[in-house]
Amino acid sequence: MLQIPISPEAEAILAQRAAACGQDLPSYVANLVRHFAEPPTPLQELSGTIYQRFLDSGMADDELGEVLERAKHEMRAARRARGQGR
Repeated sequence: MLQIPISPEAEAILAQRAAACGQDLPSYVANLVRHFAEPPTPLQELSGTIYQRFLDSGMADDELGEVLERAKHEMRAARRARGQGR
């Protein structure tokens, strides 16, 4: 059995989070450790067809960054405009 010393403060926080999830503390911590021990989920799996469409587009990473940045600013401007129209 693995034993990991943690501060009482950390244990209290973990106990609160475990309770919020309806789990006991040992199960909650075991699930956290199991999650972090697993290999990361590949981007393709997370994004589904979006990642493949990006690859097929031939767009460079920097170009995608610019497109996303522009879209973010447009969305913020639209949100501000809606807020002013109230």
